[in-house]
Amino acid sequence: MEFIKRGVINLRIITIEDKAYPEKLKKIKNPPKHLYVEGDIKLLKDSIISIIGSRACSENGKNLAKEFSEELVYQGITIASGLAVGIDTVAHQTTLEQKGKTIAVLPCGLNHIFPPENQKLYQQIIKKGGLVVTEYPPGEKAKSQKFLERNRIVSGLALGILVIEAAYRSGTSVTAKLAKEQGKKVFALPHEVGNKHGIGTNRLIQEGAKIVTCVEDIIKEYPFLTYKKRNIKKKSKLEKQRKICRNKEYNQIYQFIREQPISLNEIYYKSNKDIAQINNILLMLELEGYIEKVVGGYVCILDKK
Repeated sequence: MEFIKRGVINLRIITIEDKAYPEKLKKIKNPPKHLYVEGDIKLLKDSIISIIGSRACSENGKNLAKEFSEELVYQGITIASGLAVGIDTVAHQTTLEQKGKTIAVLPCGLNHIFPPENQKLYQQIIKKGGLVVTEYPPGEKAKSQKFLERNRIVSGLALGILVIEAAYRSGTSVTAKLAKEQGKKVFALPHEVGNKHGIGTNRLIQEGAKIVTCVEDIIKEYPFLTYKKRNIKKKSKLEKQRKICRNKEYNQIYQFIREQPISLNEIYYKSNKDIAQINNILLMLELEGYIEKVVGGYVCILDKK
């Protein structure tokens, strides 16, 4: 393993023959001969789950990425992703906020962080004990083919990958395919039919990805991992009301249902939002315990608690 002083940052080069090189990565097709890394290299040997998803993600996707990242951190899992905008960014940021460990895999050299808007996030990952990995020397800039090359490392480092959102013919779906070829477990969140952000995830489930609705579904797939239950205080009714009122889009739909039981079609005509957007909001309201789906539509249940 070679050390290179670069300003105030220590860049390390790990070859495939080094003890520090992760065994999981050696087993993939065309493993990188060199890894250029900054940060805590011990994370390469951790139990890792890679979280991936759309760059142009929905608000629902962001919320789900945050929820699953937070819970995986609690389970002692290290989170890997690709430092892209969208789901990747949420996964990295949430992990850091929860004082967990995260690995960012780049499609470029460490002197040309991509995307540039995540330069600060890259620095936070290093500062807070995470790790940044690339197979490219410091001077290499990001190019289109490098993204697919990067993705085989994102999946190769991990026990499995969790797909939050994936559009039709997305890079996320390609990464899931790579993971499957590598013998990794692929987990996917189901989406409403017609939701453009979930076309890819629903297809992955059709093709054999494991459908998951909670982190326990992931942990129980690995006999050497033990699921730890959390004692979470339930939010008071007042706290929930305040939370929903701060989100104008959610609050509008919630108020329609709060007034009286209402059908999806009625919500559509009243709100002037598209069906996919309405379905996302309804799903989140239902998961958070504000409303309940009944025959013919939705009813408010928070006021009854």
